[in-house]
Amino acid sequence: MAQRAGVSESLAYYHFRNKAGLLDALVEDLYERLDESITAVPFEGETWKDRERSRVAAIVDFMYQDPAARLVANIVVSDPSLLERQRERQRRLDALGARNIAQAQREGEIDPKLDPHLLVSMLLGGVLAGVNHALSEEPPKPQERVEREVWAFVARAAGVDGA
Repeated sequence: MAQRAGVSESLAYYHFRNKAGLLDALVEDLYERLDESITAVPFEGETWKDRERSRVAAIVDFMYQDPAARLVANIVVSDPSLLERQRERQRRLDALGARNIAQAQREGEIDPKLDPHLLVSMLLGGVLAGVNHALSEEPPKPQERVEREVWAFVARAAGVDGA
């Protein structure tokens, strides 16, 4: 990895301590960029369905286009501090997503009986798990198929028409 980056191995070890530290940094960087550009950003559209369908397409596209995503899809995070940062990220995204779902419930687009926090947690986890699974296959599943199937999952889970 140091060779690919054009730096010495000693510099890489000095900065990251070990391979696990480097991989943890890679995971954190990928998800920070995903959140800043897609996950935590409001999307335009007349309905929740329109906005979230666009978000799913953007997530799948981001993960398929980012060279680090295939590697990250197979990484088990080992750094306890990174695990805590990921839990904090999840709490932040759950709060944002729950507000998004609650708004759709007030507008009559999603069944108000569904718990917004539980639903968003399942949706976020399911979307990322599905995309990571698709990327970890050799060869990866076709991007268009993954986008279509991930959206179908989201639509069914939220109780909206997937078309």
